[in-house]
Amino acid sequence: DDEHVVTKTIVGAKNERKVCAVYAGPTSGFEIIHGLVDRIMTLTEVAPEEEYIKNSAKGQEEQYRVAREGWYYTIRELKEENGHPSARTYFPGTSRAAEVMLTKPGEETKSIGTFGILHPEVLSNFDVLY
Repeated sequence: DDEHVVTKTIVGAKNERKVCAVYAGPTSGFEIIHGLVDRIMTLTEVAPEEEYIKNSAKGQEEQYRVAREGWYYTIRELKEENGHPSARTYFPGTSRAAEVMLTKPGEETKSIGTFGILHPEVLSNFDVLY
């Protein structure tokens, strides 16, 4: 949890939850982390956008999803040229990193996180064996 000072609340602060996961193994594990992101969004009752569902084998299952009205997410390729601050964290090249985009009712779509294949320098900085 992160705590932030917010003067508009009764208690003067708010908690913000964050998540971090690493898979280190003989393969990249991109699809494992991608699945984890999808699972987290399911548990927080945020539905995937229609276009995202079309690219999934689980299209039929989506009709049974419990989701908050107007809350949607999608995953798009994270491109370094778009200037995202965490783009250099991941291995350079095409389709090696993704950005999770969230749409809330009455708000513009915004980036809420990233995932991808970590750059070897990042792995060594955190003593993650690969």
